[in-house]
Amino acid sequence: MASEPEKSQISHLIRLIDDRDEFVRNRVRDQLIQLGEDAIPFLEIAVRTEKPEVKSLAQEVIRAIFPKQLLGQFRKLATTLTGGQWDLEAGVVLLSKFGYPDEETDIICRTLDQLAAEAFDLIRDEKSPEQAVQILTRFLFYEKGFEGNRTDFLSPDNTYFSRMLENRKGIPITLSTLCVFVGQRLGLPIVGVGLPGHYIAKYDSLTQPVYFDPFDKGRILSPEDCSSLAEKMGYHFEEHYLGTATNTETLVRMMNNLVMTYNKSSQLEKAGHLAEFIKALSGDPRSNSPIRPH
Repeated sequence: MASEPEKSQISHLIRLIDDRDEFVRNRVRDQLIQLGEDAIPFLEIAVRTEKPEVKSLAQEVIRAIFPKQLLGQFRKLATTLTGGQWDLEAGVVLLSKFGYPDEETDIICRTLDQLAAEAFDLIRDEKSPEQAVQILTRFLFYEKGFEGNRTDFLSPDNTYFSRMLENRKGIPITLSTLCVFVGQRLGLPIVGVGLPGHYIAKYDSLTQPVYFDPFDKGRILSPEDCSSLAEKMGYHFEEHYLGTATNTETLVRMMNNLVMTYNKSSQLEKAGHLAEFIKALSGDPRSNSPIRPH
């Protein structure tokens, strides 16, 4: 919370936010951004009460501060552990907020809850692991129409979970994570598998693990199929690739996809913010994972 001198400073800066001198305006903007969250309540008042020029400039500063807020939230998430991991669903919500700051924060949870409620009657009787996977994937990829976006694979909306849920189009990692989240709500041990170049999912059974490819409408995969997928993407297959992906590996991989996309489209500021989020999640400022869409 801002101290009284800081409050006075912020109020003074906001009075100068539309100064005639461009140098002054830029300095004011930079100082307000540096003050970060403490400046938000004052900027929000300016948005509601000031003339159009001030409103526009205040909104611009709020948008510039927002990634710094998210960075703090990612740092907090990375230290909030349950069973040795933080909550992946909370992570994809934060990532979607980066792409779409004005969206309702609970839209992802509500949509996943609804999907699970609709699937409950189909899956509630005891099934073999393969039957459970077939029922879940038939529901999601045939009845509900989710599919791999093969025509616009590199669109950021394939990675932002709220957009993927609305458009019903995604890439391997988001469609697999969809199966994980709906499966969790149904009591199914569905996990992500970070196969290099092509993320997949698995019914995690000690005796009957079932690998499947949500990007290919839930096609059941043998270990040999998984090896072929990795080799097709240019990787020499190794057995450990079939292990369960950690939440950090999964979300960082999503972020790396976006970094690649934004660098390719010269949106370097967005790519830079995402690189900071990756460092916050990995805990290693030198982290620089290879970037390839999944």
